[in-house]
Amino acid sequence: MIFLRNVLRAPVRSLMTVLGIAAGVAMFTAVSAITADLRTQIAGAVDAYQIDVVVYERRAPSPFSSKITREQMRSLTDEYGPALAPMVIGTLNEKWNPYALVMGVEPAFAGRMALVAGRQMAAPQGEALLGELGAQRMGLQPGAQIPIGGKSHVVTGIFRTGSRLFDGGVMLGAAQARQLFAPEGSEGQYTLALLHTGDRAATARVIDEVQRHHPALRAIPATEFAGALRLFRVVDAFVGTIAVVALVGTVLVVTNTLLMAVAERTREIGILMAVGWTPWLVLRMLLAESVLLCLAGAALGNAVGLALLHAVNGMESVGFGWIPVRLSPPLVATSFALTLAVAVLALAWPAIVLWRMQPLTALRHE
Repeated sequence: MIFLRNVLRAPVRSLMTVLGIAAGVAMFTAVSAITADLRTQIAGAVDAYQIDVVVYERRAPSPFSSKITREQMRSLTDEYGPALAPMVIGTLNEKWNPYALVMGVEPAFAGRMALVAGRQMAAPQGEALLGELGAQRMGLQPGAQIPIGGKSHVVTGIFRTGSRLFDGGVMLGAAQARQLFAPEGSEGQYTLALLHTGDRAATARVIDEVQRHHPALRAIPATEFAGALRLFRVVDAFVGTIAVVALVGTVLVVTNTLLMAVAERTREIGILMAVGWTPWLVLRMLLAESVLLCLAGAALGNAVGLALLHAVNGMESVGFGWIPVRLSPPLVATSFALTLAVAVLALAWPAIVLWRMQPLTALRHE
């Protein structure tokens, strides 16, 4: 256990090294957990509500910024009938939620929602369904009033989709939602058209038909919907950048710690070499120290990342509880694998120093 004793010889330096590693790991795990969980939530909603094809505006940078005109939606409805479900989706800055997710749907699609309390919407105006998570956060029950777009709405029912993202939102009639997001004086537009086909062959056929008959629209399999969201592409790039920066930063931090250890223990290393230790044996001792520091940093970083997720999830300014509050085992394993890679990479410079070190010179070192 000589490596443990060596780490404890400079407790402040070792602690600062562990904290530096933990900071990088915490940021990586927290951001990765958020984007992975969002993908899982959207995929779960797609499966639960039997959505096979998503249609949105071809020029839109992301499906959620899509605008489908009433004429385009009417044409799609004429072609696919009850298999098609129009949707309006967007966010409003409300007093009860600065990022209130509002979904506008037709009665047939709203009927697919599992209600935990109350009833479905019956009137085209003035009624709303509230997600279970939003209802819990605001302490509302069916019959309560909720302001949406400057008007008071009666909560007729509480729905549960199984996705925290959607269960923190509110659901209105499609026509009413179009009015909320319409520019002054316009009739309003739809965001998405959701289609249920039943099998892969029909899905491929419908996608081809939409591409040919509606050149201004794009149709994709619902399984690819999350990948089409611009937010996820940005977050993926951000996560990749964080991973690279964290890797390089922690390698430099650990390398500096090991170089300082070699410089402080030069005479001791000289004695070890004089009694038969090879540079490889000394390097193996440093590797054990590096691995110990990195594993401690990874463990602390995962704990800090988890605490960070809990803290952000409780902030009303980011919405209602859509942030995950757990780290998946594969993500934790990835964070430990990265820190072990850091432990090895950080030995490159100290290894060069050791191989150039002469025992007699090291013995004379003060």
